Amino acid sequence: MSYHIYTTEGIILKRAPFGEANLLLYILTSELGLIIASARSARVSASKLRPALQEYAHVSVSCVKGKGGWKVTNVASIENYFFESPEHTHKFLAQIVTLLIKMMPGEESHQAVFVLTKSAFGEIKNIEKENIESFEMLSVLRIMFELGYVAKNSGIEIFLKDNNWENNILREVYVNRNILLMVVNKAIKESQL
Repeated sequence: MSYHIYTTEGIILKRAPFGEANLLLYILTSELGLIIASARSARVSASKLRPALQEYAHVSVSCVKGKGGWKVTNVASIENYFFESPEHTHKFLAQIVTLLIKMMPGEESHQAVFVLTKSAFGEIKNIEKENIESFEMLSVLRIMFELGYVAKNSGIEIFLKDNNWENNILREVYVNRNILLMVVNKAIKESQL
């Protein structure tokens, strides 16, 4: 029996060892949503998959879906957001990954969430240390909105436009942080996750 190979752009959110040399990967993909895929023998030093299968890596990944779930067949690294970003941004990356794993419905395409995450992770290297909290708040608000947990109302539209990460929007986030924090906390509470 032959399987269809899906090749898509993805961001490796999390990886965990299992078995003797395998990896279990949480991959936010452009076309398939959040998938959990295994990579056989990916921890072996001779594995061709090993170098590209790092957390926070932006990759082109090929997978097949079999009886036991998704399996990675090939992967090519595009960039790694962790290694290309300053140390003060690493906590942000971890917190956004935790949010995505918790809030994303599995295997349901959310192109806007992928584009937003890729944009935020790509921009993080340019964010000054004093703006990181505002950047995180803006990222969380936009992700929660795209997932349908935050309603668009007259108080927050300015923050939901495009993928604008400029300093002027980050200043507005800082000024309105208490309101935005209430919106995000309410969304998280109502999600019951």
